[in-house]
Amino acid sequence: MEIRLNRSDFLNELAPMQGIVERKTTIPVLSHILLAAQGDQLRLAATDLDVSLTSSVTADVVSDGAVAVPAKKFMEIIRALVGDEVHLAEEEPQWLTIRAGRSRFKIHGMKPDDFPSLPSVDETFGIDVPFDDFRAMISRVLFAVSADESRFQLNGALLKLKKDSLEMVATDGYRLALVETGLAGGGREDSVLVPRKALQELQRFEGGSETLGYHRGEHHLCFRLGRRELICRILEGTFPDYDRVIARDNDKNVVFDRKQLGDAVQRVALMTGDRARAVKLEFSDGQMAVSTANPDLGDAVEEVPCEFAGEEFRIGVNPDFLRDFLSAVDTAKVRFELKDENTQAVGFPVPPDDDAAAGDGRYLCVIMPMRI
Repeated sequence: MEIRLNRSDFLNELAPMQGIVERKTTIPVLSHILLAAQGDQLRLAATDLDVSLTSSVTADVVSDGAVAVPAKKFMEIIRALVGDEVHLAEEEPQWLTIRAGRSRFKIHGMKPDDFPSLPSVDETFGIDVPFDDFRAMISRVLFAVSADESRFQLNGALLKLKKDSLEMVATDGYRLALVETGLAGGGREDSVLVPRKALQELQRFEGGSETLGYHRGEHHLCFRLGRRELICRILEGTFPDYDRVIARDNDKNVVFDRKQLGDAVQRVALMTGDRARAVKLEFSDGQMAVSTANPDLGDAVEEVPCEFAGEEFRIGVNPDFLRDFLSAVDTAKVRFELKDENTQAVGFPVPPDDDAAAGDGRYLCVIMPMRI
């Protein structure tokens, strides 16, 4: 193999591969990237056996060939090089020489045959989604995906395709986030569990106004954006009946300035402990007091103005859950539907007055109460 290619273009496609490769693995080849030159393209591939990513870069291919190279070290070398062009050559088996400017590196790789075969997805069914919309959906639910490996059915988000909309839901049992956006030409109804790692890598993509192609196979999902194709294994298991978690009879509405509330919660949360992550929210006419008391550290309280009129009540919540929701929305104000200290809080972004319909979608976050 011998090729020449633009260093900047190469780096753009190398960078997303870093999130796929396994750093600590008993299978050495999974920490490698496969480079395969043919025609006028250099194809790149990375996999951890559950999530795979392939891409390509236009190159001047002098001779075809393939080799798997250590992903992290190879990326560090290419990033550190000076010059617009990179010259890659496999001058002897499993040894790749890298030249750029006055620099020369030689890195040991592995046989391409040692690299795992990548799955393929039947493309008989698929839809196209504006990538910016899809990435925004991920950012609004990803924080609610469970990190508890024993609850594998919660280690991803439910992607639900409806006739004219696309819905994404995630929960870890303590909070739930749901986002829905309009979808032209959906037609077919379907639902599937997308693993967290696939969502994280898709969120890191940069696509601008490009369209994301989505295809579902029997055991795998395929997401295609430009030259990149991410394939992931479908999570097995049954997602909870999330509609039952969303409180329908909360009779108290409270509106806050989002930044003001977030800053106050962050300050008061400084006095919470690692084991008892809870703050108390006490509501009265026109204001809310957020407080916490820690016998080992001390206590803190701060008053926050809000739009509320009614009987006084209180509720305990995890401040991290509250801040995650506030960070996921970009509106100036947020609204909470509440009932009492034993009922979950439901948060919504408040759209500007000139956009009362909030586009063609919806977003809500359910936060379970804590004993205080």
